[in-house]
Amino acid sequence: MPFYRCLIPKDSLSYEQRERIAIAFTDVHCGLSTAPRNFVQVAFLDSSPSGEVFDSHGNGVLRYETPYFIAGGNRAGRSPETKGKILEGAIDRFSEIAEVPRDMVSGFISEAPGSWTMEAGRILPDPGEEAEWLRQTSSPA
Repeated sequence: MPFYRCLIPKDSLSYEQRERIAIAFTDVHCGLSTAPRNFVQVAFLDSSPSGEVFDSHGNGVLRYETPYFIAGGNRAGRSPETKGKILEGAIDRFSEIAEVPRDMVSGFISEAPGSWTMEAGRILPDPGEEAEWLRQTSSPA
């Protein structure tokens, strides 16, 4: 369920950089949490040079102050320290791989209870309860 959306200026990152960022976010998230690696999703949304993101009809829908913005969504239940480390780690790795100063990257992490999220058609467990969930998932019905 961890879902990271990276809003980036159009054509600012190569596909190789995007792949490295996705792997880095997965490393950061899973290194600080109990989430399985296959839970982590990373998407890149291209924006105009002015920082506006456009919907499929060409309407500007969001404006932000830095050229790069990371919006993360995670399951609730982690300590403030862990959430802070995940965000710091994601921004640090993004800045390093994108080769942009850290002060050009903003971001936040929102969270929702595991019971509000699904993975592969199943309601997710709370953080720390993934092993049992995975065991039940792989068991024949």
